[in-house]
Amino acid sequence: MRFWKTILGLARKRFVGPPIVVAAIGLALAAYFLMPGRYVSTASMVLTVPATGGTLETEPASKPGLTNPLLQFNDALRTTAGILILATNTADVYKEIGAPENGPTVVTINDGRTNPDLLSISTNGPFIYVEVEGDDPATVREVMRKAQLRVRLELARRQTALDAPISTHIGIMDVMPSSGPRAAIGDRLMYAASGGVLGVIAGLGVAYGLQRVRSARTAPEPQPEPQPESQPEIWSEVVAEEPEAGSEPAQPLNGSRPHPPAATAGFPLTVAELAQEQTGPIQVVKDEDEPAGKSEDGDDQLDSTT
Repeated sequence: MRFWKTILGLARKRFVGPPIVVAAIGLALAAYFLMPGRYVSTASMVLTVPATGGTLETEPASKPGLTNPLLQFNDALRTTAGILILATNTADVYKEIGAPENGPTVVTINDGRTNPDLLSISTNGPFIYVEVEGDDPATVREVMRKAQLRVRLELARRQTALDAPISTHIGIMDVMPSSGPRAAIGDRLMYAASGGVLGVIAGLGVAYGLQRVRSARTAPEPQPEPQPESQPEIWSEVVAEEPEAGSEPAQPLNGSRPHPPAATAGFPLTVAELAQEQTGPIQVVKDEDEPAGKSEDGDDQLDSTT
C-alpha cells in the first residue's frame, strides 16, 4: 500500500507526471509509425450445383427439369467445400502461390469462421473464404489471384478425376470479389498501446528510483548511542576470613575459649552477651629472670577481677 501511495504521489508532481505522459505518447506514436505496414485482401466464394442437377440423363427423348442452383445448397456442397479447404491448406500450395511458410505473406483459406460477416450469416453454407496478408500491396494482390485460381483448379481436378459428367460439375462463384489491399491498423494499435504502457512504467520506475537514492543521501547518519560513564570501583572493606570447613580451629589465647562462628560474625557483642561472657582464670606470664614466687593469692594465678 505504501508503494502505490508513493507512485501516486510521484505522478501528481509537476516535474514527474507531465513528462511521463509526454514520453508515453511519444513512444506510442513512434511504435505506431515505425512498425512496418501490413496489407490485407479478402475474398469469399460459394459452391453451386448446375441448373440441370447432379445427374446426366441418358435417354435423349427425355427432357430433365431445370432447377435454380441457388436453391440446391445441401450437405454435399458443404462436404465438397471442406475437401477443397483441406486440399489447399498445405505448405506446397502456399509455396506455389507465392506465400512460403515463415514468409512475410500469410494466406488463410477456411469456411468463413474467421470472417465476422460470413459467420453471422450462416455457419452451414458451402463458403470458401480466402484472406491474404503481407507487407507489400502488389504481392498481396498477386497472391490473392493465385489463391482463388488454385481453389477453382482444385475443384475441377477433383471432378475430372472422378469422371463426373461436365454438365454435372459443381460451379464456384464469387460472393464477394477480392478486395484491394488495405492497410491493417490492428497490429499498429497494439504496438502503440504497448509503447505507451511501457513509457509510463519506465518513467515511474525511474522517478521512484531517483527518489529512493535522494532519500538515502539526505537521511541523517545514525548517531552512536552514548556509552554509560565508567563508575569508580568501590572496594569493600576487608573482613576477617573464616576458617575453612574441615580445618582445625585456632588455639585460644590466654586460656579463653573460642567463640562460635555465629558469634564472631555479629561483632560487636551486645550488653547481654558481654554479661554472660566468662573468660576463666588468666595465667600469669613470668620473666625467666624473676624468681619463682607466689601470687598474692598463693596460687600463681590472677583473679579475673585483677
